Amino acid sequence: MIMKNMGFRKLALTAAIVLFLMSGLAHAQWWLYIQGSVQTTGQPHDMAIRGSYAYLGDWDAGLDVIDISNPHAPQKISGYNTSGLANSVVLSGNYAYVADWNRGMTIINIANPSNPQFVSMWDSPGQAANIYLSGDYAYIADYNAGLSIVDISNLASPQPVSRSNIGSFAIGIWGQGNYIYVANSVNGLKTFDISVPDTAVLVDTYNSDGDAYNITGGNGYLYLSDGLHGVKILSMADPAHPSFVSVIETPGFVNDASLSDTILYIADDITGAIAASIAQPDLPYIIAVYDSPGTAVGIFGNTPYAYLGDTNSFIDLILTDVDAVNEDNQALPSVFEISKIYPNPFNPQATIEFSLNRRLGINLDAYDLAGRLVEHLATGVYEPGEHAVVWNASNLPSGIYLVRLSSGKYSKSMKITLLK
Repeated sequence: MIMKNMGFRKLALTAAIVLFLMSGLAHAQWWLYIQGSVQTTGQPHDMAIRGSYAYLGDWDAGLDVIDISNPHAPQKISGYNTSGLANSVVLSGNYAYVADWNRGMTIINIANPSNPQFVSMWDSPGQAANIYLSGDYAYIADYNAGLSIVDISNLASPQPVSRSNIGSFAIGIWGQGNYIYVANSVNGLKTFDISVPDTAVLVDTYNSDGDAYNITGGNGYLYLSDGLHGVKILSMADPAHPSFVSVIETPGFVNDASLSDTILYIADDITGAIAASIAQPDLPYIIAVYDSPGTAVGIFGNTPYAYLGDTNSFIDLILTDVDAVNEDNQALPSVFEISKIYPNPFNPQATIEFSLNRRLGINLDAYDLAGRLVEHLATGVYEPGEHAVVWNASNLPSGIYLVRLSSGKYSKSMKITLLK
């Protein structure tokens, strides 16, 4: 079974990633940082956001409903454990349509987010990976069964209408007007005419040369998550025949991308969450990166917020103008510092004190001497004054670690020794 790349290659940072961060962010004036997170029971693959709630396809845990009204403390309030493996979620009216992998499509009533209720299920011939809704029809990227079309005019009893066998590995799907686009990880991007809604006619194939894994679109362009080949940007000037415009290259495997205004949010298995400006689609560029603790699998953008599915966590991010938060970057080296760390040596807890003389966005992280991130200790926008963070390193081996306080391109560090 091949689904989202779960980042088995995410080891130490490689030279390629370092070069990516240095070159891609050379002119960035933005910062992507964590506001809050919540552990999930499964592995969040995809999500949909409505109002104060996030609806997660949490793989073997089914549908999770997360209250995001307080971005600093998101919390799971309910869920529905589907009979399959919840890979993706789309919303329409009071209903969530879950692509439930080995059990097809599951429809759930979410009129009351605190108490989702099962409505019906349609067991597809393949493995339901993603769903696109249009009118009375659900179009399902059905993995090894290609494209399946289901009549959902009666939600209590979905009925299969037709199927287009386009080969194995149909994973992503998105549509607009009379066309739908199916990402097929072996055969590229397939374009179908659905002007007759219950019949999909294949009109074009774009060979991406990568692993066409997911697809989204807007503002006249398609954004193809192409695995190890980054995000391909395609023009829909002729919607029946998308044409290549440019590419956003990333160090790892692109699992997902989500468009919000002129920002494309990307889930890259190695790097984490990436924000890219696509204001000029022919000249896209990276503006911010969040190095997630696990493997970035699914992402949803709602600028200035982004929501990331990361191994076993749902992470609430915010995209912030560095200058707006930090005021004068040139003065930063003199306005923040690590005051002291005590006790040092320590076992297993140490208190890290740092001071700021202005309101500032910061990250506080711990690294080993090989430069590997071992733990995120604190992140966010802090007011002027003294601050303290307690680090519990009970799960780490004895050794020397580096605590780094950073803001934008500036950082201060201090060594600390863990003795057990």
